Amino acid sequence: MEYLNYNIDLEILVLVVLVFSVIQSIFGVGLLLFGTPTLLLFGLPYDVTLWTILPSSIAISAIQAISSYKLVMYKKDVVFYTLPFLIISLMFIIAYDSVVDIKKLVGSMMILIGLIKFSDYLNTIINTIVKKNMKIYHVIMGIIHGVSNMGGGPLSILMTAIHKDKYTIRANIAFVYMLFGISQLIILWIMKTETFQLNGIFLIAVSIVSYFYVGRILASIINENKYKLLITILILSYGIISFL
Repeated sequence: MEYLNYNIDLEILVLVVLVFSVIQSIFGVGLLLFGTPTLLLFGLPYDVTLWTILPSSIAISAIQAISSYKLVMYKKDVVFYTLPFLIISLMFIIAYDSVVDIKKLVGSMMILIGLIKFSDYLNTIINTIVKKNMKIYHVIMGIIHGVSNMGGGPLSILMTAIHKDKYTIRANIAFVYMLFGISQLIILWIMKTETFQLNGIFLIAVSIVSYFYVGRILASIINENKYKLLITILILSYGIISFL
């Protein structure tokens, strides 16, 4: 079964959502972080990519945020500083998508995120900068997510700098990620209704099944340090491939 006019099978979309939903179930991010470059590499336009995977990402984030809502304590700064710049930058990238190389932009963000995650030294520096410049960091995070859908990396860095408990980190990432996704869908509905993807709604069921039957089980038994190393290598690999 071909996916509209693009050369990608529905089976591939299901596989992408299944695999990266598992990663998001464990770390709070993953479906957008890896799903976006995957679909772009398959040739889907940025707006079609967003329509396809945003509903599934929102579904998983909503489940995680609601089930751990008592741990969510990060709301005001995201609403006042991040979301407005996310919206502005997304509107810009949709309006001028023909002159912006989205794949290379996404690749650049992934390489940057991978290098920061790979280096303890860079992590320490970034954490110090984040704590001293919270409002500016929120603005930058919104711009990054709007233009590339890669805000999950900066978001995880932010939450790791603020919180130490992994469950609190995951709950707050999920809540903010949910706000990101809802904001993006609203802008897409206003500016790109004609590229709405019905399969994006169907894929919600795929992501929920993946979350409950695979992701939650792995999250409770997996060695997170080894898994984080694997994810970092994967992020860097995706970034490099985006330039080839």
